[in-house]
Amino acid sequence: MSPVTREVDTWRTLPNLITALRILLIIPFTWYAVHGRDLYALVIFAIAGISDGVDGLLARRLNQFSRLGRLIDPLADKFLTGTGYIVLSVFRDGLPAIPLWVMAMVVGRDLLILLGAWIVYRSTRTTEFKPTIYGKLNTVIELVVIPWFLLTPPPQAVYFLMAISILISLVDYARQGIKMLK
Repeated sequence: MSPVTREVDTWRTLPNLITALRILLIIPFTWYAVHGRDLYALVIFAIAGISDGVDGLLARRLNQFSRLGRLIDPLADKFLTGTGYIVLSVFRDGLPAIPLWVMAMVVGRDLLILLGAWIVYRSTRTTEFKPTIYGKLNTVIELVVIPWFLLTPPPQAVYFLMAISILISLVDYARQGIKMLK
C-alpha cells in the first residue's frame, strides 16, 4: 500500500465481500474434491482464484482499502490453498491424491509464516509484513499445482520444485521477520 493510500474505517467494502465469498467457496470446492468431482472442484477453485485478483483490483480502483481486508485477504488465500492440499492428499479414498509430504510442506510453511507474523506483531505491533518475490513465486506454484492435479496428476518433479520453492520462501520470510524484530 502506498503512503498516499488510506484505509477506510469500515469493514463493509465490496473487496471484503468478495474475499468473504472466496472463503465460502471453500465449502463446495471441498465437497466436490472429496467426492472425486474434480472438474467441478476445478471450476470452483478457478472462480475463487479469479476473485482474489478481482478484490485487489476493486480495492485499488475504488480506493476501498481496509485493515480487515489487508489481514483477511491473505488468510483467505491460505485457507483456500491449505484446504485444497489437505483435501486432495488426505480425503481421496481410492482416488489419485497429492503426496502427504507435499501437503505437510504447504500447510507447515503457511503455519510457520502465520506464527512468525504473530510473533512480529506481538513484539512490534506492526502488520506491515511484505510479500517477497520468493513468497509470490511459491504461491503461484502452489496455486498452479492444484488445478494441474485436478486435471491430471503432475509428475513428481513438480512436487520437488515446489518443495524447493517452499524452503526458499520460508527462509526469506524468516529473514524478513528477524529483521523486523531488530
